[in-house]
Amino acid sequence: MKRGIFLLLVLAILIAFPFSAFSAELKFGLLPRLTEKEMRDGFTPLAQYLEKELGMKVDLIIPKDFDTWKKEAIEGKYDIAYTNPYLYVLVKNAVKDAEPLAIASEPESGRKFDGTIIVKKDSPIKSIADLKGKTIAATDPGSAGAYLVQMLMLQKAGIKKDDVKIIFEKKRDPVAEAVLAGKADAGFVRDDDVEKLKVGGDKFRRLGVSDPIPNWPIMTAKKLDPTLTSKIKAALLKLKPGDLKAISVLGPARIEGFVETSDKEYNVMREAAKAVGTF
Repeated sequence: MKRGIFLLLVLAILIAFPFSAFSAELKFGLLPRLTEKEMRDGFTPLAQYLEKELGMKVDLIIPKDFDTWKKEAIEGKYDIAYTNPYLYVLVKNAVKDAEPLAIASEPESGRKFDGTIIVKKDSPIKSIADLKGKTIAATDPGSAGAYLVQMLMLQKAGIKKDDVKIIFEKKRDPVAEAVLAGKADAGFVRDDDVEKLKVGGDKFRRLGVSDPIPNWPIMTAKKLDPTLTSKIKAALLKLKPGDLKAISVLGPARIEGFVETSDKEYNVMREAAKAVGTF
């Protein structure tokens, strides 16, 4: 009899509180700057940290490429997202409720980073102006630090988009390999990635380095409950640069912490995008 009463009580609770209340999940979309394995290995500790802080499951979503990430972000497939500054402004332009929660600070570059143009060490190319008529390897047309800022550098050197041939290699290492193999005359990569290239950064020479641009933000990608948004932001900002907790949680993602930011900090990316006709 007592068992029957207990089962009735459980049933009553399930009716009063729909299953969805027990399966709250935060979808966290990661822009695939690196391979899926590298992204998942790097950000799983952060997902686990957020689960403890928020009391809900955090599901890492890593699409196959930048275009898919952008499409899914605009369609509302993610609750929060980690993205480059360029794609942040594009999503913000399409999704009015999108907002930056915090900006990543990295050990090498802090809260800002630069893009660079590389050539082989023995290349006859001596200046950015010499790239006219050449083939250039870049990661992705949605990359802030490995396409967009370099195209702005070309424009300032008097080179139009149609004056060069751009080939997209998706990731930084294939870009370097294309340059080394002679498939491309030059490559676009983040400046702080040169020393991380698998083929060896010492095989390349920098033609130029861009002006600094704001680092990657974690953003809301849709309208969220304000209380949840505040909790996520507070949890991220607890991971301060140099803090031991931040090192353990963010070290695998090569981030040293998160700091405050605002939408206006990304105006420089809007200007750069407009300058090259992509915004």
